Amino acid sequence: MQLRMKDTPAEEVLRIGREIEKLCREYGLSVVEQPKKKEPARYARMREAIDQACEDASIAEDFHRALYQQGYIFGSDPNRRYATIRVRDGGRAVRLYRLGEEYDLPAIDDRLRGNYLLYGPRLYELKHPPRQYTPKRYRPKDSYAGKGVLQIFFEVFFGESQMHRLYLYYCYQLGILPKKQQPRINRPELEHIWKDTEKILAEHAFVHDHKFPSLQAIVDYRKGLSQQMETLTAQRAEIVKQMRRKDAPPELADQRMALTCKIAELRKEDKIAEGAIKRIQRTRDSNRIDRENRMPQHPRPRRRRREQERE
Repeated sequence: MQLRMKDTPAEEVLRIGREIEKLCREYGLSVVEQPKKKEPARYARMREAIDQACEDASIAEDFHRALYQQGYIFGSDPNRRYATIRVRDGGRAVRLYRLGEEYDLPAIDDRLRGNYLLYGPRLYELKHPPRQYTPKRYRPKDSYAGKGVLQIFFEVFFGESQMHRLYLYYCYQLGILPKKQQPRINRPELEHIWKDTEKILAEHAFVHDHKFPSLQAIVDYRKGLSQQMETLTAQRAEIVKQMRRKDAPPELADQRMALTCKIAELRKEDKIAEGAIKRIQRTRDSNRIDRENRMPQHPRPRRRRREQERE
């Protein structure tokens, strides 16, 4: 009886495939391996942040705070099935099991429990103590000989003295003086900002070096690049045909390699030109939208001079 694929359940097909692979490995035959998907680069940064947070914390609240200081938000809602981690700037959340078994929620709980047994519940405060204000000691001058009482009073209370520093400190605590927030560096946000820096610099250098007067000049230059690439591609195809012959000279391989390098350079330059065209168009569109927003929506009609004189 011949077994057709449409009559076979999917589970049975998978089982048969595993048996066939097992037999092929036993008899030394080749097996087609499933290609592994390329992992996003942000997964490695998330693992580093979780490792650092597990080293600095011993309870869940400190673990969340340590991740938040590094630019991530940890979500472990008991009403949800999976725990997640995401970037503070609103990126897409990633489930922890995608980072590996060592970074899943049970493994993180075990690491925090181990830190709790060794160091107690205040490990984060021990590693990151809060800053305390310690006023500098004032060394009084040797003498106030030859100075008046009013001058001495202003020097003590409003000069660079201990009393003046103490006065400013109490004003700061009472909220009279503004409290400056400590700048926080969020690495994922910085990477998002500077991700395309090299690309933008290459586009600016390309436009500056060729001194294009207008956008149409860049479009025409790109058309010339496409024609050159088509010509070189045809030449390389002809060389490949000649290399298939039995009496092909060995110099053809070097010629093909040289043409391939030229085509790669032209393609790179064409990609930069395409990016420059798109960036200029986006800039023009944004400038047009800004001008439209600045203009009044309902302009007042102009009156004639005669009507104004009559009034």
